[in-house]
Parts: sequence; C-alpha cells; structure tokens
Amino acid sequence: MSPGTTGRFGERLNLALKTVNLSPAALGAAVGVDKSVVSRWLAGKVRPSGHNLTRIAIEIARHRPGFTTLAFDGPDEAFLQALSLAAPLVAPAPATTPADTPGSALPVPYDLVNTSRHEVLRRGDEYFGHYDAYYWSFTQPGRLARLAVMLRPALGLIEVRYGARGFEFRGWALLLQNRLYVQLAELRHDAMLYMVTNPGQQPQARLITGIILGPSDGNLMPTASGLVLARTGEISGRPGADDRDFEARADGDPFAGGAGAPDDIRALLGRMQPGTGAGAPWIFRVAYADGGAAP
Repeated sequence: MSPGTTGRFGERLNLALKTVNLSPAALGAAVGVDKSVVSRWLAGKVRPSGHNLTRIAIEIARHRPGFTTLAFDGPDEAFLQALSLAAPLVAPAPATTPADTPGSALPVPYDLVNTSRHEVLRRGDEYFGHYDAYYWSFTQPGRLARLAVMLRPALGLIEVRYGARGFEFRGWALLLQNRLYVQLAELRHDAMLYMVTNPGQQPQARLITGIILGPSDGNLMPTASGLVLARTGEISGRPGADDRDFEARADGDPFAGGAGAPDDIRALLGRMQPGTGAGAPWIFRVAYADGGAAP
C-alpha cells in the first residue's frame, strides 16, 4: 500500500465519519481499538487490517445501508454514492429546503455545479496544476505567507488541496465565467476558507489574482487579504504521485516561504493593500461584537 493510497483512505474515512456523525472515539469503541489508532487511520499514517476494515464498514453501514469495504478503494463517485453524497453533485437542486434534503450534502442552487462541469470540460486544463499561494498573513501584520495549492480534476469539477506544515484545507473549486470560486474545509477547528479569483491566462494560467477570506488563527476573526496563485508545476494525473508532490511542497513554514516571495509577487500584493501602512495590510477584518449598543 503506497503512502498516497494510505493518505487517501484517511481522507475518505474522515468524510465517512463526518457524514454519519460518528466520532473517532465511538468508532474505536465499535471496532475494539484505542482512539489513538483511529487517529492514525484518519491522519493517513497507517491503514487498518482487513479485519478492522470490515468492522469499520459494518459500523458505517449501520447509518448508510449497503456500505462495504469496497467503497474505500473504489472510484470517487462510487464512494460518494455509498455515503449518499453523490446525488446533489450531479442533479439539479431539488425544490426543497436544506432541512428537507437527506444526508449532509447541500445542493448548490440554479444548477451551478453542472454549469461548472461544462466550464471545466471546456477549459479546466488551463487551471489544473501545483501553485504557490501568497497572501498577507492573517495573524502577523505586514508579513507574507506562502502555502501550497493543488488543483486537479475530480468528479467533473476541480478538487483543491491547500496547506502548509501542520495544517491543511480541502475542498472544491467551481469554475464559472472563467473565475474560480473555492470553498475549503479544515478539520482542526471545523473552519472554512474561501477564495474568489480573477481569470487566469491562456492557454495556461500562470499567475492568478484574487481574494482569500477565512478565520484568523486562535480567535477565528473573519479576515480577508489579496491573493496571488503562482504556478509551480504540473500534475501527473496519477493521484498518489500528485498527492505526494503536494505534501512535499506543503511541508514548510508558511512565513519562511512568504519571506522568499519573488519581488514581482511582493509588489503585486503591495498594490492590493487598502492603505499605505504595513501594520494593516488586510483588505478587511471584522471584530467580535458583544451585542451591546454601539457607542
């Protein structure tokens, strides 16, 4: 079992547990292993034995009848279908409220997912690849951060991995009107991150500008900054190899990477600052309100 495949299992097990609302501790108790073992499975450090894998599938099947061990190694669409997550991605949004929608997947209104699929089919190759993401740090004013990004095709859309040493966000990008609308999730703080970009160059996007919006570390205060995605390489089309390439590039200090930003990218981000002072380079930051009357 290759490291990339083992990591892929951890990603799928994470999604399965969240979908059926099963905690790692509860899974460990059901399978008969310590929670620390489940944590290693989820982190992609080791794959469970055949016996434990069967017990895991049985527990998930209590919530998703028909789920089997085969789902963990099958195609993405088959795995999502086994978790009852695939239908909202391929079908138009039903005429129901989110509360009436089964499962944990939420439909995107106006059939924008399929609209994006058509756009990805037409010009997705312009965007697939490895990138460096540069933006003004949410936590250390005046400093640039550099994180690794991978954009690759999956389920007819664009799958996104984004991170640096110690953390990672994963999610999807909708390509609409030649612009990327990215939504990412992170496991540590149950946090979300968003990006909206301008069009990339043709025939291949090399430098993409936009905005990144998310919670700052610690206090999770909503913060936004200008963003530059600089292409660093191509994907191979082999998921395991591409995952390893991304993980190697993401294994670095984001501030050390930001300090080494090329001069042209630093200058471009400098022009995105709302003010001239280096002490507040974010585009926008919103502080907590305690509910009292405004002064």
